[in-house]
Amino acid sequence: MNKLFTTLSIFVAIALFTTVYGAQIAQAAEPAPVAVGYHAILGKSVSDQAVADFIASNCTQSGSFQYCQPAGLALWTDANQIVRLAYLYINNAGGLATYKGELPLGLTPNDTMADVEYKLGGLIDVHASQAGWEPGLPDESRTPDYAHSLAVYKRFGVTIVYNSPSATDKSAAIYTIVVSK
Repeated sequence: MNKLFTTLSIFVAIALFTTVYGAQIAQAAEPAPVAVGYHAILGKSVSDQAVADFIASNCTQSGSFQYCQPAGLALWTDANQIVRLAYLYINNAGGLATYKGELPLGLTPNDTMADVEYKLGGLIDVHASQAGWEPGLPDESRTPDYAHSLAVYKRFGVTIVYNSPSATDKSAAIYTIVVSK
């Protein structure tokens, strides 16, 4: 009986020690940085407190770019250190994690070129004989390399980079979304 009591006492002491010590560790740990969406960063200076905090805890700098691997985005700053472009990486593109925040213009990570054109389109005059939906074709399209194509929507301040070199491949998936300010 005495041996059982000693054994139980040791287990209780260990449990108590673990609880107290674990609580102190939890209190000493710094809180995780608050996630900041691209829209809260665009157009702001890197010296802005929220932007500086986000960059310090998520990004590494390379020239005018801040690569924020855990957040799934990259930021480009101009000569005045103002964030002008945000590259939102979809599905671990470019070696960065997937951007988890809200995408612009109602886009989703699974959208194809056809989906994007539909979402960025609009109604044709409902009183016309050809009433219907007009696809949102880009203002410019080009193929910068052998693996991607770009659809530039100047009117929205967005460029969609697709995972296909064909600017007419309606099944191409979104690789990256570039948002400008």
